[in-house]
Amino acid sequence: MSRISLVSSILAISGILIGVNSLSLQPIQAFELANGKRVFEGAPRLTRTANSFSSRSSPGATYQFTIEVPEHAGEALKAVQITQQESADTVVFKNDEHRAAEGENIAGAAIPLVAIGGESQPGETTVVFDTPIEPGNTVTVAVKPQRNPSTGGYYLFGVTVYPTGNNSPGMYIGSGRVYISQD
Repeated sequence: MSRISLVSSILAISGILIGVNSLSLQPIQAFELANGKRVFEGAPRLTRTANSFSSRSSPGATYQFTIEVPEHAGEALKAVQITQQESADTVVFKNDEHRAAEGENIAGAAIPLVAIGGESQPGETTVVFDTPIEPGNTVTVAVKPQRNPSTGGYYLFGVTVYPTGNNSPGMYIGSGRVYISQD
């Protein structure tokens, strides 16, 4: 009788494991909220932040934010909002000079933008991609300030990403740090 119980237990555990494995192999679909808005299944990641010129007197600075959209995101990345956290000096962005590129830096293939800036305030800007960034890809967004802040130090910029879909809620993915030297 104990041998039959052992075999039954092994078969039951095997069935459970096979069921769990088959569930995990199913493709992940985008998650839709009750109101029809879509959200990411897997969170995009902010993987890099850089400043092309850290001197506060540099007029040509560009702040770069690299975002990885994982394979299991379930939804394409449509827009990125960058918002400066409170600090001594507020950055005003030159919305007409923002760019985006494939890969981990701005030297990759250019990605066309359909809208830049939106209804932004000082310290805030939004970039909307003409073609959404599909899961499994990485994009670098380069935003240009009118000038670097006049006070040296570290400046934090919060990054919120938006999936495709009408009025879909954004997902805050972290803060990027930009250093401005004292000169």
